Amino acid sequence: MTSPGDPPPSRPSSFDEWVEAFREQASFFTGVRLSEGPPRWPLSDVLPVLPVVGAGVGLAAGLVFAIVRGIAGSGWLAAVLAVGMAILITRALHEDGLADTADGLGPHGLAAERRLEIMRDSRNGTFGVLAIALTVLIKVACLAQFSGSTGFAVLIAAHALSRAVIAYPLLAFSPVRPDGLGVQAGKPTDNDVWLAIGLGVAIALLLLLGKGFFVAILAPAAAAAAGVFSARWIAQRIGGYTGDTLGAVQQKTETVFLVVAALFIPH
Repeated sequence: MTSPGDPPPSRPSSFDEWVEAFREQASFFTGVRLSEGPPRWPLSDVLPVLPVVGAGVGLAAGLVFAIVRGIAGSGWLAAVLAVGMAILITRALHEDGLADTADGLGPHGLAAERRLEIMRDSRNGTFGVLAIALTVLIKVACLAQFSGSTGFAVLIAAHALSRAVIAYPLLAFSPVRPDGLGVQAGKPTDNDVWLAIGLGVAIALLLLLGKGFFVAILAPAAAAAAGVFSARWIAQRIGGYTGDTLGAVQQKTETVFLVVAALFIPH
């Protein structure tokens, strides 16, 4: 038992506390206000909720896709609206990180300090605009060929896994800024990181099993590998990670997942 004056435990210790941790992180990663006030636990102590938050985003996008696909029959319209729904729910949080990261890492021959300075500039440059435009176009093109039920499953899987992979750079690298979101996230344990990624992979695998065993294995593996590679590539250039680069890793993972699914799920 803890008294009212005791500090909160370092991580949730009951089901109700894990639910509260989910609500806190869902409130941060989306525009849906499920919790008020500052988080009780840092992200590093509640990493297993990340794939669940991602699955929720994918569920909303997937429902839009399935409904529009069923009513209008147009894969492209359903895909555009589904991608738009995910962006709306998350307030373009990860897309903004992708754009800032592309602006900072796109030019050749810059020192790490200059790259970080560019990434902090709120204005989007050529690399950032192109990164967002190409990523959105690729996602829409991949989703457009799916049936309603397939797109529904793929979207949940892609969003769950891509949020889970955010855990990797928190473990492997250090935040490059003393005052950024990376510092607030904290340093996780190995077990929590691999549990979060394992949950993301499991959700994706189970959702894709009905589409073929090969793609159910390949899509999560390729997407997770792409996220890890991206995190390492970024860290080599700026010395670690920032909140923006975590968003870029999520976007890369999600996009690769959709591409592999589009290539190998039978039509």
